[in-house]
Amino acid sequence: QNSTGAIIAVADASLSTRCGAHGVTIAAAIARSVVAVGLSAVFFQDMFGLITFDDAFRQLSAARPRIGKSHVIYCLDLYEQRTQTDADAVHGDVAATIAAHLRKTSLVPVISDFLFANAPAVIKELSILNGAHDVFLMMVDARFAYQLPGVSAGWIQTFDVETGRTRTVSRREFERLSVRVDEWQQEIIRLARDADLDIVRVGLDRWEMETSLVEFVAERRLRKM
Repeated sequence: QNSTGAIIAVADASLSTRCGAHGVTIAAAIARSVVAVGLSAVFFQDMFGLITFDDAFRQLSAARPRIGKSHVIYCLDLYEQRTQTDADAVHGDVAATIAAHLRKTSLVPVISDFLFANAPAVIKELSILNGAHDVFLMMVDARFAYQLPGVSAGWIQTFDVETGRTRTVSRREFERLSVRVDEWQQEIIRLARDADLDIVRVGLDRWEMETSLVEFVAERRLRKM
């Protein structure tokens, strides 16, 4: 839509997004979503910026909004390299950081798999931010990363890359990981809608993602007219 506001993508760069299955990571789907939003901004000559956050929803890096395809590519590289460009704000509260980057009402897509413990609290913070800006959630369908091959062992030791903790689970529980991920993400959808936040779930397939986004935009436009 015609607007003079900026678009600030808030992307999950936690260590868990670097994991995946069959050679594909969760971060790949997040990066693709960042590009989709960024190139949309380029098409309409809107300013585009990026903030990345870790598993505790603390800022890792930030790129202030600018116009142009080259800046979108810079933001993508920033996301993929996990480099820090705003040292003063590192480990700050992301909701406060977002507000600090926005001089006027802006569009704020928050892109993540939302597989972190304090996701319900984060949704509440974003709901408050939505009072001043246009916030919506893009949730990456992470089930593929947990659809693991069958194992013969009765017990499997798992390792959390973010906390460094290990846990031994039964083969039955191991095989239900993707189901539990789906249940958690369905709960996130419910919490987001209860908080009056729009949310769209996107997958790895390019055409499926584009279809989901087009349908989401069309529905959102009708509701806001």
